[in-house]
Amino acid sequence: MHIALFGGSFDPIHHGHLQIAKEALKQLPISAVWFMPSKDTPLKQRTLSSFYDRCKMIKRAIRPYRRMHLCTIENERDDVSYTIDTIMLLKKKYPNITFSLLIGDDQAKQFHLWKHAEKLKLEVKVYVFSREENMELPEGLHRIKMPLIPVSSTQIRQGKQLSMICKSVHRYIGEKGLYLEDMLRCRMSEKRFLHSCSVAKLCVEIAKAHQLDTHKAYVMGMAHDICKQLPYATAKSMMQYLQPKELDEAVAIWHGYLGAYSTKHILGIYDKKVCQAIYHHVKGDGHGAYDKILFVADKLDPLRGYPVDEQIALCKQDLQAGFQLVKQQQIVYLEKQGIK
Repeated sequence: MHIALFGGSFDPIHHGHLQIAKEALKQLPISAVWFMPSKDTPLKQRTLSSFYDRCKMIKRAIRPYRRMHLCTIENERDDVSYTIDTIMLLKKKYPNITFSLLIGDDQAKQFHLWKHAEKLKLEVKVYVFSREENMELPEGLHRIKMPLIPVSSTQIRQGKQLSMICKSVHRYIGEKGLYLEDMLRCRMSEKRFLHSCSVAKLCVEIAKAHQLDTHKAYVMGMAHDICKQLPYATAKSMMQYLQPKELDEAVAIWHGYLGAYSTKHILGIYDKKVCQAIYHHVKGDGHGAYDKILFVADKLDPLRGYPVDEQIALCKQDLQAGFQLVKQQQIVYLEKQGIK
């Protein structure tokens, strides 16, 4: 039996990875492709998502393909994930299997930096799926020609090109809150991002005081302003499509409606209570506990520079009383601003 090993961080797995596996099965004399997520990656500086989460996403992505499998051998080791060590372990564990290795052009460029690179080429055949046809490969590596999908895991983590991941993977990302900070940071100014972090922290504190789900509280606090800084033309276009009846409301109110939509379709978060809280957080017209928590946390954010300790204490002690107080203060403020 001949197995092609496809290693990488897969943080997260996307259609580009699946395409490589499909082409390998078409073009190479192999029985299957084993996706082999790294526990740790020596040449990457970024901290990876948990091995467990990355494996869960791989399982969801490859479920339709009977000749694609997950290999978790790197999690059995305590040290850094060097490919040569993993290959030697696999060959010892499966003496009747012939292994080859699938890598991308970015890995090929760094191949000379890999531990015992020359020995690795003797132990397995290394195939390179390259976007750069004119790139000169290191000696002993073999190019596989194919049109590659121009997408990267980095883009996915920033909430871009989300059509390039399976819906089930997108759902998992949203359920677990993976890459949440990355996705939000690239959609707002640093000041707005710090405000979101501060609101999320306060949401968690109030939710905890009332024995409510702190994960929901954190997510809605982080995501509530995802559409706050959209260009006016973009926001208006979205409102015309999504909320035409509310188009005549003040522009400052729109980002609540649009934020609920974007929380689902960009962040992959379909939690009804989270999305509802974001939808209602500007006007404070929601009736649920999470609606009230987000409304008061946004208005009482300590970073705004107002004295809010008493109001926060009241919200932690009696959410309804705190909400009513903050709501009344907001009505007075909006009347002064001429916003109804």
